[in-house]
Amino acid sequence: MTIRKLCAASGCDDLAVPGAALCELHEAERIDRGRARRAKVKTAEEIRRRSKLYASPAWKKARAAFLEANPLCVDCAGLGLVTPATEVDHIARHEGDRAKFWDRSNWQPLCKSCHSRKTAREVLGRN
Repeated sequence: MTIRKLCAASGCDDLAVPGAALCELHEAERIDRGRARRAKVKTAEEIRRRSKLYASPAWKKARAAFLEANPLCVDCAGLGLVTPATEVDHIARHEGDRAKFWDRSNWQPLCKSCHSRKTAREVLGRN
């Protein structure tokens, strides 16, 4: 005899699917959220198109100059931490728009951790 548990979703009194943590309804919602997140992820063609901007010698030179002039992560600084910036982040996503890509007022220095966290929030809707 299998012991069934209550659904792990907050406030749900239904029984979880055997071997799972959620009831049928909440398990279906979890799967739908995953599909929606994956649909937001860039296609291979988009990735190739945008990666050309980042691979250009002009970007590499501009990036290095920006990090030299702005050596600390602005997100960490907001928390009172002193962390070297290693990434130039586009504050508003450029979506391949060259004008937005090269707009220096749209750049900010971030450390790898802060940049990865921001990118995950934007691309996958994660916190």
